[in-house]
Amino acid sequence: MANHEATKQKIIDALFELLKDNDLASISVSNICQTASVSRMSYYRSFKTKDQIIDYKTDQIFTDFFNYLMVRPNHDIGTFLEAFFSICRRNASYIEALIHADLNDRLYDKLNFYLTDLIEQGIFKLRTDIPVMWVNFVAGGLNQMVVQWIKDGLVQTNQEMVMVAHRFLR
Repeated sequence: MANHEATKQKIIDALFELLKDNDLASISVSNICQTASVSRMSYYRSFKTKDQIIDYKTDQIFTDFFNYLMVRPNHDIGTFLEAFFSICRRNASYIEALIHADLNDRLYDKLNFYLTDLIEQGIFKLRTDIPVMWVNFVAGGLNQMVVQWIKDGLVQTNQEMVMVAHRFLR
């Protein structure tokens, strides 16, 4: 089982490495297999499509975010933002590859999904009657902040990013 997970990670890393210089449509399964040093059979045991690889990795990132958030003593907006920017920094190379391949809408979609989940589970409480609008606003804003932050080379600290975002969300 551990070997299968290692193979999956090699495939993920290979695709994201290729995305740094190529658009998704131009990357073939053969390119991924060659870069990952795995067989096509191993590829297809792990994933069916390139989109599935991207979804799997973005789900990993946001699951990591969710788990990171859950170990915090409170779940206020500051804690949420600190967890978010920490996880984005930790996964900057993957996010940068998505940005380069013009796939940052995948980040928005996942952020929207996971924010909605946090609210529905009662982990994150809002002071609004229209949570869908709040989620869309926050997911869009944070997505664009992360895109610019990564394009700028992550110059600002996580805490500086938290402070900027927190000003907008008061």
